[in-house]
Amino acid sequence: MDEDVIRDHLEKPFHYGIVQNPSIVWSKRNPACGDEVTLSLRISNEIIVEAWHQVRGCMLCKAAASILCEHLQNVPVGQAQEISDSDIVQWTGINITPGRKGCCALPVWTLHELLNKGVQARAN
Repeated sequence: MDEDVIRDHLEKPFHYGIVQNPSIVWSKRNPACGDEVTLSLRISNEIIVEAWHQVRGCMLCKAAASILCEHLQNVPVGQAQEISDSDIVQWTGINITPGRKGCCALPVWTLHELLNKGVQARAN
């Protein structure tokens, strides 16, 4: 178990806030626990140039959002759409109990909704 990863992202979150001139911003709330994640992306030529986050919620959700944003830098949108709940759990480096997987996965769920919204907007 590597709790240092979680601690590092809590003490020095990666890209906390809203990106300047975002291409898209999306928020999602987990009704089961009340955690809320906002992701903002700046996308250029189908590449995520910057990913920023804001979280109101538990420490695990905050750390997971920071970890996700770090992994999203310079990633093609298509590749970002393939990120799974299992990926974020693996990236945290700790064992997540079944009851806490939603806390860890909320940033990924937010990302998927955000990217689906962006695809729909570009299609219109």
